[in-house]
Formats: sequence, C-alpha cells, structure tokens
Amino acid sequence: MSILIALAVLVMIGVGLQNGVLSVAWPSMSDSFDVAITSLGSVIAAYTVGYTISSFSSGWLLRISSLGLFLTIGAVLSVIGYLAFAVAPSWWWLLVVSAAAGSGHGYLDTGVNLYAATQLNARATNWIHAFFGIGSLGGSSLMTGVLLIGVGWQWGYLIVAAPFAVLIFGFAVTRKRWHSGQVGTEESITAAGTFETLRVPGVWMGVTAFVIHTALEVAAGVWSFTLLTEGRGLSVGSAGVWVTAYFGGLVAGRIALGTFADKISLMNLLRLSGILSLAGSLLFWQVSVVELSFIGLVLLGFGLGPIFPTLVSATPSYVGKRHTQNSIGIQMGASAIGAGLLPAGVGLVAAAVGLEAISVSLVVGAVFLLIVLWMFNRFLN
Repeated sequence: MSILIALAVLVMIGVGLQNGVLSVAWPSMSDSFDVAITSLGSVIAAYTVGYTISSFSSGWLLRISSLGLFLTIGAVLSVIGYLAFAVAPSWWWLLVVSAAAGSGHGYLDTGVNLYAATQLNARATNWIHAFFGIGSLGGSSLMTGVLLIGVGWQWGYLIVAAPFAVLIFGFAVTRKRWHSGQVGTEESITAAGTFETLRVPGVWMGVTAFVIHTALEVAAGVWSFTLLTEGRGLSVGSAGVWVTAYFGGLVAGRIALGTFADKISLMNLLRLSGILSLAGSLLFWQVSVVELSFIGLVLLGFGLGPIFPTLVSATPSYVGKRHTQNSIGIQMGASAIGAGLLPAGVGLVAAAVGLEAISVSLVVGAVFLLIVLWMFNRFLN
C-alpha cells in the first residue's frame, strides 16, 4: 500500500502545483495574450468544463475499467495539457489546453479520492490532501522565482508537467494493485447506478458543501495575488510571499486539524474549520490594519484546509457504501463547478465594481460555508 499512497501524494502535489503557478503567473499571462486581467475567469471556466465532464462520467467509466487504468488516463491527459500550456500560441488555444488539463485532473482527483474514501481513515486522507497545499505552496513560490529572475512564465508549466509524467509510469506499473472499484471489502456490495445515487439526500448535501468550499478555496488562491498587487499596491515579491503563506495555511490546517480527525467528531471538526475560515476572511477583508489582513489570508487557508479531505473521508457515512463510487465522482465534478464558475463570477464582479469585491466575496462565501457545515450533522451516520 505504501507505493500507492506515495503515488496518491504525488497526484496531490501535481494538482496543487498548477493551482499555485496559475495564481502568480496570471498577470504575466494576461499580458502575453493581450487580454484583460479579469479574463482569468475564462481560463478557470475552460478547466472546469474538462474537469466536470471527466468527473461526472467517472462512475460509468470505473464500472467498465480498472482504477489503475483510469488513473493512468488521467495522468496522460494532464501531461499533454501542461506541455501544451507552455507552448500555447494564442488565447483560444490556451482555453482548449486548459480544458484538457482539467479532464486529466478530474480523473486523477476522483480516482485518488475514491481510494482514500474506501481504503484510508480521515487522518490519512487529511495528510494526503496536505500535499495539495504543499504543491500549491511550491507552485506559487516557483512562479514567483521564475518571474523575479526574468524568464518566461511558460517555464513554470513545463515544470508542472513533470510529476504527471512520473505518474504515468507509476500507475502503469501498479495498475493491478489499485482498488478495482468495489465499494467496500465485502464482495457482495456492488456500486449503485448513477440515477439511483442522485436520489440520495446526503449526496446533495455533500454536493452543496463541496461547491461552496472549493469555490472559496480557489477564489482566495487565484485572486488574492491580483488583489494584493493591482488593488492594494504590494510588490510582486511581497504579494507572492503572502499567497504562498495562504497555501502554507492550507497545509498546516490539514496536518494540525487533520491530526484530530480520528479523535473528535467529524461534525465538530467541520464546524471548527468553518468558524476559522470565516474569521480569516473577515480579517482579510478589512484594510485598516494591513498586518491583520495578511494574517487573515493565512488563517483562511488554515481553516479551509481540513474541510475537503474530511468530507471525502466521511462520504461512505453520509451516502452509504453502495453510492460511494458514484458520489465521489459527482462531488469532484461539483467541486470543479464551484472552483471554476464561482471564482469566474468573482472576476466579473471585480471587473464591474472594483478589485475589493474579491475580499467581500470571500466573506460571503465563508458565511454560506459555515451555515452548510453547521447543518451537515443530520446526514452523518
């Protein structure tokens, strides 16, 4: 199992890398393609389309193929997407390859989270997901360094492709060792059909939680650098440090709070995380004490950190084992919608009324997230 966990960790690092790279690279990318800085929403939307299609179709695909093959396909699509990112000749080409990369990530996220939900406990799931934050932290640091030394942003995407190339080999070698798609250790338990799963109330509560959480996490990650540099006047280096610290907060939250995932109730862990997220967003929103706004960005990351992996780990509890396979794919697709469409909407609002709308949007998202997490206990068994 150790090699499988190592590959799952590498998936999280790779997916996190692109998130951190994009957040810092975007102002330079918008100059390269001669588009408005708020056009980041279009890139996120294209990525979301690819991710959502692959995630929602994963339940069907996993019923006719092995999980190992499923993950290998995801890694191949990701490599192709990011190599193409680095050589994209036009704006429209960039949108196409963003969708391809999103498709690959949809397969990888669904496969790894299905493995975690059915084979690992909440603590291990949080620690694996901590590496997403480490990847994001590394990506933002990497791209900040690339920009400071004066080489093109394209080099960042060449580096992002590297871990996915390693994953192609790793998944191909271990393809027979991955969970085959059965929902539990009991052979008599078989996966439900997609439409049957969609009739389970807990699935829709999970979808709501994933949409709001991921929208908030991604919006903070991709828009905070733009707000700090273009709206609040920070230098590239200073803003890069604080965006990196935000991703560091995600890592610390998953490690620190995730450590207690098996010692306190999942409900209490989710509520505590929601309260910390709201407190962080409020501090980031206020600008009268600049230092507190920076601390608020990090606290927001710390609070958001454990929510996604804890919800993944709890999935069999609130939907049932027969529905776990479909639910993971549906929830990953829902999280992509939250990560793509809502942050894109934040960009539209910011373009219309000003960049400070970004910080206000984070507060609103944190309020709704806390409300949903507070209601979640009725579905946890």
